[in-house]
Amino acid sequence: MGSAHRKGPRFKEADRARLQGLESGANTGPTLRGWLIGLFSCGLMSLLIPFIEYRIAPQGTRLTLNLLPVSSVFILMGCIFCFNLVLARLSTFFTLTRQDLALIFAMTMLINPLPACGFFSYYAGEVLGPVGYASPDNKWEENLLPRIPQELRPVDPSIALKDTKDEQPSKWFFNGLPERQAIPWAALLKPYAYWCVALVFVLAMLFAACLLLHRQWSERERLSFPMAQIPELMMSGLGGERGQKPFFHSRLAWWGIGIVFALHSWNALADYSGLWPPIPLRIDNIDRDYLTEEPWRHLNPVYMCIYPSVIGIMYLISLEVSFSLWFFFIVVLKICLLIAVKGFGMGQDQWFFAALEGQQSVFTAQGTGACFAMVLVSLFMARALLWRSLKQALGLAPSDPADGISPRATWLALLIGYGGSVLWLCWAGVTWYWAAAGVLILLMTVLGIARLVAEGGVFFLQMQANPAENLAGWFTPQALGPQNLVSLSLWSRIFVFDWYRSNPAINIFSALQLATLTRLRTRPLVCGLIAALVLVFSISFFSLHYVAYKTDGGLRGLNTWEFNSQPPSEFTGLNAKLEHMAAFEEKKKKFAEKDEEVPLEDVPNEARLDTTRLWWTAIGAIVMTFFLFMRTRVLWWPHPIGYVMWMCVWPIMRMWFSYFLGWGIKALIVKFGGQKVYLEWRPFFIGLIVGEALAVIFWLLMDFLTHTAMHYPMHYN
Repeated sequence: MGSAHRKGPRFKEADRARLQGLESGANTGPTLRGWLIGLFSCGLMSLLIPFIEYRIAPQGTRLTLNLLPVSSVFILMGCIFCFNLVLARLSTFFTLTRQDLALIFAMTMLINPLPACGFFSYYAGEVLGPVGYASPDNKWEENLLPRIPQELRPVDPSIALKDTKDEQPSKWFFNGLPERQAIPWAALLKPYAYWCVALVFVLAMLFAACLLLHRQWSERERLSFPMAQIPELMMSGLGGERGQKPFFHSRLAWWGIGIVFALHSWNALADYSGLWPPIPLRIDNIDRDYLTEEPWRHLNPVYMCIYPSVIGIMYLISLEVSFSLWFFFIVVLKICLLIAVKGFGMGQDQWFFAALEGQQSVFTAQGTGACFAMVLVSLFMARALLWRSLKQALGLAPSDPADGISPRATWLALLIGYGGSVLWLCWAGVTWYWAAAGVLILLMTVLGIARLVAEGGVFFLQMQANPAENLAGWFTPQALGPQNLVSLSLWSRIFVFDWYRSNPAINIFSALQLATLTRLRTRPLVCGLIAALVLVFSISFFSLHYVAYKTDGGLRGLNTWEFNSQPPSEFTGLNAKLEHMAAFEEKKKKFAEKDEEVPLEDVPNEARLDTTRLWWTAIGAIVMTFFLFMRTRVLWWPHPIGYVMWMCVWPIMRMWFSYFLGWGIKALIVKFGGQKVYLEWRPFFIGLIVGEALAVIFWLLMDFLTHTAMHYPMHYN
């Protein structure tokens, strides 16, 4: 009877350890070779990515538009092949340790989105856009510009002086550098220095928060961290681990790489021949061709996009999480959409609910409330660990004998980062309590986004509202006041790192988990990450601005969202709010002279409390809390991670079908093959991710060499 329970395949010790992240051995640091290669790679990426994004493929595949770091995957693969599989045969001097490879990947992963869309593109748009797009017609010079401290933007001549020969750094950035004019570096560096102070405070706060919560997420909650699993499996077997076959010796891995590389290459050839028949991976016409009758036409839009790398990522997370990602969108949200449209007469389809105000915020407000509830519950679950760490920082409890950053240094960094951010905003003209609230909202949202990536492998996600927009939506712009609204809006847009989807905390968590899996010491990892950030913020500033000023017609001529649509759209809306608020203040004064109140119909939206948005935000938080509570009591209760994705429905619109495919494939393999077959097929699905990274780099190189404009995008968007 006892032997019956021992029949069937067993886990090998190495497989079980790898799944649990419990490999034995002491933590060690990287070698000098790892440091040099990591720093060189970061410097090269910081220099080249703006050129690639805005010269080679402005309308093609963007390296910085989402969280899959194709540059890092390519560099890691190159290091493994060049050093460990080729040069190591000549001498062991060239061999890179797992700690070296982990440090290189972590450093490059952290900075991958920052040289362009992840930070600098929006930084340039926010700092240079108010003057670059200002004109006598839009009256920004009267309403908007006086409320932006002059230290935070380059000083251009008056907007009315069209023919001036003085330096115009903002105008030239968007429209191109005139002949015989030099790039105005001095005018650009002064505001960048002030913004770098704010950047240091924000990054210190994010590093501290990640260090405090990583152990809870990794050891106690066992989140999957798929971005750490990818390089960990790619470098498996290189250190002579027993029972582990090197990833690049696996036939399944090469099948996965080959299939995706061939698929993308076939489609990319359409850029070279208009007669080449591509294999459709994105079906965007379902709603136009099929969902045309009642009530189905109200479900629009419905997209079906296949991203092979997303299918690979879904293989690395739990089935209940991947199920939630697609189920809460294509089933739950679409049913709620029909109820809202047919039952309550709210709009005609899902596009109506893409805004942040009133009835249009029904779904985004729920997702936002759910995100904040998820963060609060996560902090509550980590309360014991955080309290113990705080006691250690205060000297009330002995510190753990570990190689990591001390609790005292971590809590001090959190205090300096948060307090410094608040003080910086106060210097920029924000009232202290609005500054404290804005920084807190930023921190909580960043933790929520990082949690979604760590647990769900969601490599394309956004929150539609930044801290300034949330405060204005919850308390009205009139309550904030013009100066608070403008300064908070600028700070918020820059430091949400492209609607949060590229915020550094995501990659810091993944780097800490990769260090745990590869036994890399925490202190050199953190030092490496800081060094990488110093490089990217030193080099990419000059690289991006050089590309902008040296591009014929400026970056405005590239017709990209971050330079053509985002700055004028944002500042036009902000300027309109300022005008309405000023007009309302004048109206209040006139009625006050008569000892009367302003009639309700004359009160603008900027002074009306958006109770609809507040109620739906509260409902989202309550529903999320209820779901999380029920999961602790009912085993089969569904995971609510998909509900949080409602905070911005555009990413889930594009990704849900790939989530569904990834969930379905993994469910079939686990059901009919068991865990043994699941482990055997992991290299194939990691290969899908590696193959996509290789295809991106290869075809960007081909487009550069052949001077062909890339129009086949391989990023998520």
